[in-house]
Amino acid sequence: MTFETDSPLGYKTATHALKLGRAAFLGGANVDLPQGRAPLIAKDDLIPQFGYVGTQFLQSRVLLLGINPGNGNNASRSRQDQTMMPALHKFADNLSPVAFLEAQNAYKSVCQSWPVWRRHCSEVIGAGRLSLEDIAYANALPWRTGSESNFDDAIGKKAATQYAYPLIEELQPRVIIAMGKKAARILSFGGNSFPNLIVWNRAQVATTSVQQERVRAASQIFRMIGRQAS
Repeated sequence: MTFETDSPLGYKTATHALKLGRAAFLGGANVDLPQGRAPLIAKDDLIPQFGYVGTQFLQSRVLLLGINPGNGNNASRSRQDQTMMPALHKFADNLSPVAFLEAQNAYKSVCQSWPVWRRHCSEVIGAGRLSLEDIAYANALPWRTGSESNFDDAIGKKAATQYAYPLIEELQPRVIIAMGKKAARILSFGGNSFPNLIVWNRAQVATTSVQQERVRAASQIFRMIGRQAS
């Protein structure tokens, strides 16, 4: 398998995952798909979402890693998917670096409006005094599932070894921030350990202990990217 030497960051791993196909991750192309979907949404569910790499990522090398994409509406595309999904389909159809960058830009243009971003990612970015362009964001499993984030551990292992690990190898992040314990657990399934891994507490209720844990995590982020917390 060969790639252009100047291909955008994330392109090699995304292309490899698409060539493997959904079945290589979930045991079949139609396994664990969301049910009761309108035809257009059902087609969207077959398209992986590879996140994005910010234009300033190489200066900070901070990777945020989630679990897998949310399912959204059953009957019609959300406003965000109307913007994002055509670009993702285009990349899946032709696998060109240009189409990949267009897909990344479309993803980046809408991701901040999602619940996981409003509740957690924005707090992580703020804690590290980072911008949207300073980070890369991806999910360990790039496909939507009917089980949402509760997919089988065997799938989690495939997600780790066939996508998350190759992406980490390609991006060489200075800091990996797992968005919750489940994302960190998926990374452990493949047998690798990451000394630069920080687990962000995604608890819905910000109790004193949760806040203290997040403060400690923020301090780790600062230390790892060589910034002062003052």
